[in-house]
Amino acid sequence: MSLPSTTRLIGRDTEIGVVAAALDRAAGGRGGALLMEGEAGLGKTAALAVIREQALERGFAVIECAGVRDASSAGFAGLHQLLQTLLGHLDAVPHRQAGAIRTAFGMDDEGDVDRLLLGLGALGLLEEAAAESPLLVAVEDLHWLDSSSADVVGFLARRITGLPVLLVATARPGQGAIDFGPLFADHLPLRALSETDSVALIAQKSPALEPRLRDLIVSSSLGNPLALTEFAASAATDAAPARSADRLPLTGRLEQTFLSEIHELPDATRRALLVAAAGQGANLREVVTSLAVLGLAERDFVPAERIRLIRLRDGEYDFRHPLVSSALYNASDSGSRADAHAALASSVTDPTRAAWHRAAAASGWDEGVARELDAAAETEERRGARIEAAAAWQRAADLSPVTADRAHRIALAAEVSRQAGAPDAAAALIAEAIPLAQGDEDVLRLARTEWMLSQTTAHQGRSARDLVELAAGLHDHDDRIEALVFAAVRAYILGEPAELRATIARELWQLDPGGEDVFQRIGLSLMEPGRGAGDVELALGAFEGRLRPTDSVLMNCLAFSAEEMNDLRAAEIVWNAATRAFHAAARTSDEATGLCGRGGLRIIAGHLTSGLADAEQALHLSTDLNLGIVGGMAAAFIARARAMRGEDTLAREALRVVLEQAGPQPFARIAATAAWATAQLAIDEGRPDVAIDELVKTRVNEPIALWAGGDFAELSARTGRRVELDEWLERADQAIADTDSDHLRVIVERSRGLLGEGAEATAHFEAAIDAGIRAGSTVELAKARLYFGERLRRERRIVQARTELWEALRVFEAESIRPLVDRASAELRAAGGVDSNRVGQTRVEADRLLTGQELVVAQLASEGLTNREIADQIYLSHRTVGAHLHRAFAKLGISRRSQLATVLAPNENG
Repeated sequence: MSLPSTTRLIGRDTEIGVVAAALDRAAGGRGGALLMEGEAGLGKTAALAVIREQALERGFAVIECAGVRDASSAGFAGLHQLLQTLLGHLDAVPHRQAGAIRTAFGMDDEGDVDRLLLGLGALGLLEEAAAESPLLVAVEDLHWLDSSSADVVGFLARRITGLPVLLVATARPGQGAIDFGPLFADHLPLRALSETDSVALIAQKSPALEPRLRDLIVSSSLGNPLALTEFAASAATDAAPARSADRLPLTGRLEQTFLSEIHELPDATRRALLVAAAGQGANLREVVTSLAVLGLAERDFVPAERIRLIRLRDGEYDFRHPLVSSALYNASDSGSRADAHAALASSVTDPTRAAWHRAAAASGWDEGVARELDAAAETEERRGARIEAAAAWQRAADLSPVTADRAHRIALAAEVSRQAGAPDAAAALIAEAIPLAQGDEDVLRLARTEWMLSQTTAHQGRSARDLVELAAGLHDHDDRIEALVFAAVRAYILGEPAELRATIARELWQLDPGGEDVFQRIGLSLMEPGRGAGDVELALGAFEGRLRPTDSVLMNCLAFSAEEMNDLRAAEIVWNAATRAFHAAARTSDEATGLCGRGGLRIIAGHLTSGLADAEQALHLSTDLNLGIVGGMAAAFIARARAMRGEDTLAREALRVVLEQAGPQPFARIAATAAWATAQLAIDEGRPDVAIDELVKTRVNEPIALWAGGDFAELSARTGRRVELDEWLERADQAIADTDSDHLRVIVERSRGLLGEGAEATAHFEAAIDAGIRAGSTVELAKARLYFGERLRRERRIVQARTELWEALRVFEAESIRPLVDRASAELRAAGGVDSNRVGQTRVEADRLLTGQELVVAQLASEGLTNREIADQIYLSHRTVGAHLHRAFAKLGISRRSQLATVLAPNENG
């Protein structure tokens, strides 16, 4: 790929200057990613070669890889080519991230292969290399890179800002399985050369060409450097090629030019070239062995080498330009292509690539080849190359003579596509397979994948009613329960009518009248409010051992059922168990969901600091993993917490993220939480009527609506609107009767205290405080103490007022709820109290000064974890962890890790 550093690319001074500036920024630690796009022949390879030379002259190290037009490429082949010289740094990478790299590259099979862990492992290798010298990462023909490698390159493009690393990739626009545009911060489109530059290029390459032919070539080449060079070279011996096929698109005319050269070669050479074109990426031994199968030999390449159509480089045959191989391959008849692939299938040593070549040689149905592709797909899946696994199962389905086998393979492809973060592809495969599926196993497998997709993306899939009908057609008892639980979750999340919920409950009861099945109890708890799923710790036993794909949502539903019972302690037990289990299993998508659930619960329970840390981590992961629903839910809880803290700008930014992530019609729980946050903003702005209207919107999700309703009482007093308050009190009273929830009792008794007078009000406030102590509530209890303290001060019961106000202030300070801090402080001063020596002030300052991620990193460091252990825990590179700690030290005014424990010491509410 390299050119002499003195080479000047005609007409490319501007583009090379842009990259030179990017190299200078990267050398100064301000790295980035640049995508150089252009049609075939515009000079991407030549430009990348000059960039490489400039990087070497500036003292950069260079790593590189190139995509090849070869459907048989194994997953992560391109990534291995890119990172192979850096693998000596693998021991410096956090353990789980290094394990993902080793497994993906076939170095061992014991690591956890997860998209995020693999990307972080690759980033860690770049960071280690960049610590020694600035680094250029050159990726040629990104559109042809295997999809799993391209996915990691896209991840690196987003993450290298702030490192002395420049990633430059070339691609043809609109090609490849991934839309790379949004992943790169900078784009550098290669334009056609001007007429002046076109003339200069011909003068450089073919100085003896007569002006008439030169002008004709300039006119027909449309400023394409490859066309100018090839047409000029052709015209030097024959004027006709410049005019030939002038009705074809430029790429077609170039291919015709190359074919005209190929047609002049001996038959044996053309056949040998076809083997090389069909087996791009095959090594020399494999190509030579394949030639022998067809009665050919390596010497048959010599005539093509003489005219520079092909050359041997780094142990592989390399065509002068990718258009040479594509022109040759596409112009060959199907029989010749099949013979070439069959020869390669018998020669390549990798079973996966051999299976793909056999598939390319197959005509019509072939179950034997389909089974080889099954094995290839399973191998790719084990290594984490799920995109390639899906492609193998799709091709196996095309070769399947039996409809049921075809449906089975498409169903497998759909599930690995979902796991690969390709929801659109998964949804399309599901739609294709549903009409073909015959056996219960595949019918349920498709329903399961579709259901999982509907929980984390905007793909809705079949309705709860459809799932009830599907369950009725299944024969196995456990399968029917599973399908009905899917229906129950859909009905719960979407707030389906009571009639449908009753139908689902009835069907579940009929399957197990004794109610012994854990999953049945989860479904029933969602359909019959007040029932609950029983002892959550006992129920969690059903999830021990190897986790199934659906276990994440079922564990979420177990937590939701506890929340339906207003049992926040039980819900947190489940969320903790889910988060631990999925972290240990390296299922980052499921872990993101668990963190979102736990963070939301903690915010609801009043533990804003820890809840924000979980929610922000969930949002961070959901962005990397394309989990729109999880990101929308996390952002809604972040908005609620920020609004409570009086951080209006941050709250509104989070609400904007809700809309981006969850769309204009989000799940009921997301919509309800976002409305609750919006109501708090309206309260802070002194717009009580707007706040009430927003609180009414929370009714789409009953648990959220019950918890949010505690704000109605004070708003009612300001506006005189009682209807909404009375409706909420009626529902809340019923929920307390059903669940005996002390957390909800705090909110209801506190509200009645605000509405009452004299001894009646005192009794309600005291009941609220007692319930809050029993429930372990923090903020809701503190609000009860605040309102009671205000009432006591007005009644001139000053000593008792100070006690309640002081206790409330401690909590508000601890959780950085600034509006209530100010309100409680003012009341305390009015009561003759002093609020200057606030408890927990150091931790409060840390919460206020540090970003969410800096606070999490500092907390884990204070617990004794190393940077690498922290990196594995929260999915960062260890050098990023170090950067977070450096900034945290500066903000907190400390210089040693040992000081963190004191600065971050939890207060009594912790």
